[in-house]
Parts: sequence; structure tokens; C-alpha cells
Amino acid sequence: MRFILCLALSLATTILSAQCDGSRFLNRVFPDLSVTSNVQYGSNTDRNGATQALTMDIYEPNGDVAANRPLVVMCHGGFFLSGDKAAPDVVPLSEDLARMGYVVASINYRMGASTFGNIENSFAQAVMRAVQDLNAAIRWFRKNAAEDGNTFGIDTENIFTFGTSAGAFMVLQQAYMDNDEIPAFLDTTAPGLTGGVEGESGNAGYSSVVKGLVSHCGAMGDNAWIDADEQTPACLFHGQYDTTVPNDSSMLTLAGIFPVAVVEGSYPISERMTALGIEHCFEINDNVGHVAYLTNQAVYDSTLSISSNFLAHFVCGIELDCTYREVLTGNEEVMNSTFKVFPNPANDVLYLSSDVPSNYTVIDTQGKQVCSGRSAHINTSHLPSGIYLVQMQDNAGQLKTARIIVSHE
Repeated sequence: MRFILCLALSLATTILSAQCDGSRFLNRVFPDLSVTSNVQYGSNTDRNGATQALTMDIYEPNGDVAANRPLVVMCHGGFFLSGDKAAPDVVPLSEDLARMGYVVASINYRMGASTFGNIENSFAQAVMRAVQDLNAAIRWFRKNAAEDGNTFGIDTENIFTFGTSAGAFMVLQQAYMDNDEIPAFLDTTAPGLTGGVEGESGNAGYSSVVKGLVSHCGAMGDNAWIDADEQTPACLFHGQYDTTVPNDSSMLTLAGIFPVAVVEGSYPISERMTALGIEHCFEINDNVGHVAYLTNQAVYDSTLSISSNFLAHFVCGIELDCTYREVLTGNEEVMNSTFKVFPNPANDVLYLSSDVPSNYTVIDTQGKQVCSGRSAHINTSHLPSGIYLVQMQDNAGQLKTARIIVSHE
């Protein structure tokens, strides 16, 4: 049995190493993806005493022949009062990570907290329910791999979590909070809160350990919960002027009015990790507030870039790079040379390097085609300001690319 287990692990490592070609897991190498919606991973009692089915949407790259792929479990934000697995804070990231070759599971979890009475206790209960659900989702994939044929081709040794705002609270608490660190005021015998940190949302008997986490604008109840023996690596992002979730150690407030609890944001979390020698990245998004990547393309680009650097470090064993790197789109861009365009930045018209009309396609940073045609120049007046890729097919039929900036300022 030990020989068979070692052989299986060796084979899985070999398969994963073959996927690490220097582009996959770092660039959008798959143009298309598919989504399997509303996969149930468990159930539990919600704050109103009703049984809630827990579901997730699973993103996969189309045309991917690889097996044993790394998994990212995505957790949406919403202050534990709102949000959804198909919300704008998680869908673009889920899609882009899938295009990079990851399998991504965007989960729904139990929400709900009272803004009256003991707000701190009510929100602590909401966090605990959400953490329990996240653990159940992680366990579901390991159970599925062991008992049901590994439906989504997951490498169970490479499971990561990614959370935004409330979702970032979840992934941090999931990785570092133990049962003896649950706040004493929290009644873990109440319906829907039993089972400690692991909870009873489903798939008992399987591990919920993750290989690493990404937290965007998250915080913890106490950074001392990160113990010396808890070496889960983390990639931390936070807005410099975040007034929703503090990036320091201060009061978390609901709508800027109702005090909830003092929390430890990304600064003290990073300091704790540095002191304990835990491998991590920490990126402060300058001059922006809470979850700025929803409206700021530059913040989105840096989030995707540094996150993929972080994940690929652990999946492929490459050197950890916590700095911005341009994320490319498509194998063609990675494999083929570029061509010249001018002016760049462009305002109304972008000229190609040849006077001969060529077939071109313009792609935005989400990998979506925004226009195409055949010409020696491209009308950019209708394109929003931002970063794009131009793909051009030359006379020999070779596809070449160039990165452009459109600016109407």
C-alpha cells in the first residue's frame, strides 16, 4: 500500500510539473472557459433556524487536457449581509484564473447578522458559519476525488483559498483560527454553530488544510491566532484608504456608523507573519479604498498579477515574486514576437506597423474581444481608456501581438 501511495504521489507530481511550462498558471493561456453552476457541497442551519443548501459555481478552462489541476476556492464579499458567488467581486477573478489553468470554485455560504443588540456577537457568529462552510467546500473536493472519480480533475495537494472583504475574513480565520481561539462569548452549541471551526456543513472525515491563501481587504479578530506552527503562506492586499475594513488595528464599523469589533488588518497580519517567518506577499494599493479593483483597472491588474505570481510559486516551485508582472493573454502572445503600433498611448486612431491592410483583433484585460477587422489602422475612439492587446495576422499567417494603451485624457 505504501508503494502504491508513493507511486500515485510521484505520478501526480510529474503530471503537475508538465503543466508548469512557464506560461500556464501565469498567463491567460485558455481563450474559453466553462462554468458548472449550483453544485451542492453541503448544507447547514442558517441564522433563522432553516436548513440552507450550500452551492458553488465551478470554473474550468475549455480544451484543457491536464489532470490533477490546482484548485482555488473563491469567497465573495458583502459584510456577511449580502453578496453572491456570481457577484462582480469574484466572477472576473474566477474567469481569469480559470483561463490561466486553475479550477476555481466560487462558493455561496451562510450569511446574516443583526445590526441591533450585541452586534459583535452576531457578526462573530456570521464569520464562524462562513468559515465552517468554507471548510466543508474544501473537504467536498477531497471527498469527491477519493470517492466519486475526481469530477473536476483536482490536485488535492494544491488547494488554495481567495477571499475579498468578508471573504478575506473567511480565508484568514479558516487558515489560522483554532478551536481554543474561538471567542469565549460565542455560543458554539447553538444550532448551525456546532462542530467548532470545522463545523458540520458536510463531508466529514476529510482535511480542510490549504496550501496558501489570498486576502483582499481582509482582517482577523486577533493576529496572535497566527501561531509559529501555522505556516500557511498568504498573499495580502489592502487599500491605503480603506474605511470599510481597516488595514491597521482598529474598530471595524458597519456603514461607518455601527461599531462591530476591533480587528487586525493586513498591516499587523503582515508584521506577525514576518516575525514568525511565514512566507507571504503584502501589497498596499496606494490612494484607493475598499476593494478598489471593482472600479480601478490598475488595481485589478496588480491583484491578478501578484496573486498568480504567488499561486504559481507554490504550484510550480518558481521563485516567489511579489511585484507586478504584465499578465499576457493567449498562447500566441507568449510564443510569438510582437509588432509595432503607434501612437501608443492612442486616442482616436492606432496605426499598425505595415501599410498593408491586416486582420486584427483587439482584446481587453478580461480576455474579451472588443473589436476586429482588416485595416492598416484601428479606430480607438470608441474604446474606453485602458490597456488592450492587439493581435495581428501577418501575410505568412503568423499571429503576433502588441500591448497598447488607450487614453482619452
